[in-house]
Amino acid sequence: MKKYFILSLFLFCASAALWAAVRLNDPGVIENIAGTPGKRGYSGDKSDAQHARLASPLGLALDRWNNIYIADTLNHRVRRIDIRSGEIDTVAGTGKGEFSNDGGNADMAGLKGPTALVFDSLGNLYIADTGNNRVRMLTVTGYLHTVAGNGRRGYEGEGSKANNTALNAPAGLAISSKGELYIADTGNNRIRKIDRKTGLLVTVVGNGEARDDGDDGLAVNASLKRPTAIIFDKHDNLYIADTGNHKVRFVDRRSGRIFTLAGTGRSGYEGDNSGRSSDARFNDPTGLALDRFGRVYVSDTDNQRIRRITIDLASRRAGVETVVGTGKRGYNGRDINAWDADLAYPGAMVISPVDILYFLDTGNNLLRRVQRISALRAPTSYTGFSTPVAEVDSRSFYEVLFAPQIEKARKGN
Repeated sequence: MKKYFILSLFLFCASAALWAAVRLNDPGVIENIAGTPGKRGYSGDKSDAQHARLASPLGLALDRWNNIYIADTLNHRVRRIDIRSGEIDTVAGTGKGEFSNDGGNADMAGLKGPTALVFDSLGNLYIADTGNNRVRMLTVTGYLHTVAGNGRRGYEGEGSKANNTALNAPAGLAISSKGELYIADTGNNRIRKIDRKTGLLVTVVGNGEARDDGDDGLAVNASLKRPTAIIFDKHDNLYIADTGNHKVRFVDRRSGRIFTLAGTGRSGYEGDNSGRSSDARFNDPTGLALDRFGRVYVSDTDNQRIRRITIDLASRRAGVETVVGTGKRGYNGRDINAWDADLAYPGAMVISPVDILYFLDTGNNLLRRVQRISALRAPTSYTGFSTPVAEVDSRSFYEVLFAPQIEKARKGN
């Protein structure tokens, strides 16, 4: 009896500590957790994350203690925020955009434009080292080594060992219930996995053609276009942000068939509260998350919104609504209603076990959060959003955030 009392006391204290670290706020209030609004740079390690500077961060993950990990993309680092102290520090990457010290200490290793992050059940962190065309693993002991990709950019077929074949700008990661690592091999227009038994890299979704095709058929025969975020639900069904096709797609675990969950395939903005997700239009979606009710959250990146897909299994229908963002690109403050907030290319997202939506407001160089996201109901007066104002900035997140960097690097060479 004493043993069970001690265990219960421990769980209570752990839960209390977690909630103590999270200042409760009303559902729908947006807060800044890390970064300086609109200021891109690198600073702040070993101090308060809210005073740090980030550079177009694109990857986000939570560990088992709900500490926050950020792929600080243009700083070529992975950084960690302690959930209790709010302090930020670098856990991988020297800050130089390079490939170096593979197999060695993570803080002495070179990364190049890291994007997606995901943890396995043992606490190892997988990093999409996108600019190096590799996926690397940060072990719990602090070492960094390659698990997929040989550094060459391209596609070299199927059936090779994962770390002995090419990838093409991988930008999405997920772990299945079997512990297998899935990779959005973005430039190859495929979703691939490392087979747990053989260690081989095999394609599970996509034929490599950059088109919109294949719905209702086998996923491996379908066409994708620049897929980015991927995520599993509790039944091991796979959701894909099919970015270039402006869709969210769904792969059924049992049949292996692929379907469009939301999106017409044409870029734009429409379809909120229509009751039909097939009528919705997205614009380069790049982030996915699931809440405790199984609803899908989508970073509708070039529409400057976060939208929620609610699925009614009984009627086999799904609807879309905006929960964060006005549709205008910019920054207009913190501690305001989430649907009143201007965003700048929202990207990676994750929902914590205590129902907090964390997301990267990439163009604003911020990590932000909305508490009790599953309880959030946007006011009905916001059901008639118009198309985002073109004069705000009609350029895509790629054009604004990365094309100038690529051009600068090209000229430097």
